Amino acid sequence: MQTINYITGEETTVRASFWKSEVNVKKPTIFYIHGGGLIYGNRNDLPGPYVKLLLESGYSLFSIDYCLAPECSYSAIIQSVNDGLKFFLMNSKKIGLFNNDYILFGRSAGAYLCLQLMTENLSKKPMAFIDFYGFESLLSANLQRKNSMYASYPKVTFAEAQSMISTSPVTSSSVEERFLLYVYARQSNQWQKIIFKDTQSKEKQLSKSTLQSFPPTYMCQSSYDPDVPFINSIMLKAKLPNSKLIPINSKEHDFDREVNETNLDCYRKLISWLDAVTEH
Repeated sequence: MQTINYITGEETTVRASFWKSEVNVKKPTIFYIHGGGLIYGNRNDLPGPYVKLLLESGYSLFSIDYCLAPECSYSAIIQSVNDGLKFFLMNSKKIGLFNNDYILFGRSAGAYLCLQLMTENLSKKPMAFIDFYGFESLLSANLQRKNSMYASYPKVTFAEAQSMISTSPVTSSSVEERFLLYVYARQSNQWQKIIFKDTQSKEKQLSKSTLQSFPPTYMCQSSYDPDVPFINSIMLKAKLPNSKLIPINSKEHDFDREVNETNLDCYRKLISWLDAVTEH
């Protein structure tokens, strides 16, 4: 694994991790964006056994950190993700890749950021999109209501939440460092306010023409997801011309957090689909 630095915004340094497959140099690279509600998380959160499966199947992996709220504005978050993709597209040869063909892969809020990327006028479009338990819009009505799962957790106070906020931009964190800040956002029904602040939302809507020109899409989510309602994936799938939705019989949001044979098989099926839709 290689660590790469790139610059975003006002000279903020952001890191990416790159794993190069030696199996099939002509396959597209997976450009991965982690989840964490745009508040916590880091580029190395994809469990190693899944990374190993992808590499053994010929898919290199380029995974980015990005600016996090509330230290960074929503526009800075989006810009940092855009800058990460631009860096990859412009430097693929320098890091030893045969081409800059790529597949977008996001889990949870990372999938949301992938969708926001696809509202942009990208210089090169992805060959496919992998959406694991993501959501189309932060402003969905069912994400703006109080969440019963987080309400059942011990209450995180305002003072506790404030103690986790830095005075400088944050681009990476462990679950231990910032998960409770996200819990506070959901318990207090302040998630959208923390992300968008008091300014008018800059979230871009997916137009009908954008949706109709989407790349082949593979969606996977727990049918009993307690965080992001499964109906959100059903509704997004209905708008896409070439998509596959795999319901998982689980009550976990990030069902693949635990590496077991069932989840490894889920990734093997994903790889079989990728092979079919990206073969030249």
